[in-house]
Amino acid sequence: MKKNQYLALLLAGTMAMTAFAGCSNSDSSSSTESGTASSTAAGSTATDGEKQVITVWTKDRHDATYIQGKIDEYNANNTNNVQVDYQLYTDNFDQAVDLAVQSDELPDILVLNDQVYNKYVNQGQWLDLYQYMDDDMKEYFKDEVYEGINEIDGKLYYIPTCGTTGRLIYNKEIFERVGISEPPTTMEEMVEDARLITSQLSSEGIYGYAQHMKSASSALERSLDLQMERETGIKKGYDFAAGKYDFSQYSELLSYWKELLSEDCAFPGCESLDIDPLRTQFAAGKIGMYISWTHSEPGVYKDQFPMDSDKWGVAPIPTVSGEENGKQNIKFTSAYLINAKGSNVELAFQVYKDIFASEDFLVGYYEGGYGVSIIPSVVEKAQRNEQVADKEWLKMSDIDAVLPLTPQEKNSQAVVVEGEDYYKTFESIYYGDADMESTLQDLTDRYNAAYQKGISDGIGEEVKIEGYDPLNP
Repeated sequence: MKKNQYLALLLAGTMAMTAFAGCSNSDSSSSTESGTASSTAAGSTATDGEKQVITVWTKDRHDATYIQGKIDEYNANNTNNVQVDYQLYTDNFDQAVDLAVQSDELPDILVLNDQVYNKYVNQGQWLDLYQYMDDDMKEYFKDEVYEGINEIDGKLYYIPTCGTTGRLIYNKEIFERVGISEPPTTMEEMVEDARLITSQLSSEGIYGYAQHMKSASSALERSLDLQMERETGIKKGYDFAAGKYDFSQYSELLSYWKELLSEDCAFPGCESLDIDPLRTQFAAGKIGMYISWTHSEPGVYKDQFPMDSDKWGVAPIPTVSGEENGKQNIKFTSAYLINAKGSNVELAFQVYKDIFASEDFLVGYYEGGYGVSIIPSVVEKAQRNEQVADKEWLKMSDIDAVLPLTPQEKNSQAVVVEGEDYYKTFESIYYGDADMESTLQDLTDRYNAAYQKGISDGIGEEVKIEGYDPLNP
């Protein structure tokens, strides 16, 4: 079967022309949705007169209602003779992008996804925004340029306008019922609290902890990864000071996770639970706590699964020691990539600038609780809504920072690991009986072998930061 035929079948098989609702960042929930009844190819002419169609792909459900409204306004009022087709992929986003790249059917604009960005950034797939930015735009976004991340070799590939990181989300009423006065700060306290809630309230269908372990990468990227960064300074298994991967230090944390996900603590069926079903149960008062992104939950409990804002709280993610030995990573959100190989690149940039980079859009986005703005003028002008006004830990704080990229983040094709990745390998520990020491040693060996092979093959590079201080990355 030809690649473009396969892509068409994939999209047709997962397309659902329903109204936008819900949430997902790297979260995957169900199918593909479209804000219009069209799945017009990028840069083509729509059937509505002679309008040029600019196609936008997103994977994020939490902000889809807001963005669709802005796009509807633009479609009704723009003078560029443009029709923007906004399409939501809540499942198989990475796969759809891969197939679209292979068949030359990538949309004009797509929301930032770190894996997709890093995979194709060295292949000339993304537009250098500097080509079309005027001086005013460069000045406005000057603080959002990070060399080696979104700016590489003097080319700017995306502009982050919001940031997100992980936090503990907890149900205040459940905590009060069992006598927990404060959210836990250590993993030992977290396990004890989860066990207490489950033991006292499971007869009512209420459990202490949940995580959407159906996707280990999605679940652990927002939780365990960040715990290790704050505990040890190691990011995704990589020690920047030593210049190598080292998973041996995960053993104590994984031991606690094994307890946390046991039937004594966890919501039944976590191993097959997806993020939106988890949020449904949390909103219904059936889960004591879970870990998720700061940018998404306010929109979820405002629009998707309505929940009184005074019923849920936010706190830092507990670590093993409760001490801070490193900063936890800030992940960029509300950013967009432009297809440099599209048929109407200049018009795509104009649409991006008019909608997604406008201050009106950015202020409304932050005010609506759809993301945590990192643009100083936006933060100054916006009035935070009632969902987040009293939740200080939804903001970025001094425990958060933008961390360097690991070798695999810099170029995933340069660190091709044989066997299962570390997320899947961890499953064999917290859901199985794999020996901790030998499993983590094997994982370390496999990652370092892949890392060194990428360097020797000339497609990777050594990443070693002399005197690296995790508290001042």
